[in-house]
Amino acid sequence: MRKFIVYATVFSIIGFQISCKKTASEFCGGKNPAESLSWLKTKIQNLNTSTLCQSISRSKYKNQTVFILSSCDPLAIGIPVLYNCEGNQLKLTDAEYQNLGFTGGIELIWKNK
Repeated sequence: MRKFIVYATVFSIIGFQISCKKTASEFCGGKNPAESLSWLKTKIQNLNTSTLCQSISRSKYKNQTVFILSSCDPLAIGIPVLYNCEGNQLKLTDAEYQNLGFTGGIELIWKNK
């Protein structure tokens, strides 16, 4: 049950897609990270073949830009995957997932459906 609450909380945060209060230049990848970051461009190309609804958003987490890969299917249960600016997946503990505190807002970068 605890994990369900964590997942529901995380997805509700991401689902709202809060408008970004920071300018794009304050984030790695600039105004168009899907074009300027080669690892992100490759990830998007790979995800385009998926039949599942998926999205990539950008925000700040612990003073660094993060890219959030998540399901946009409201019936899917799963946790988002966070990547740093270099494309490395962040390894978060259950406690860190419970206390995800994105700074400024969440900006939708890409969505396949």
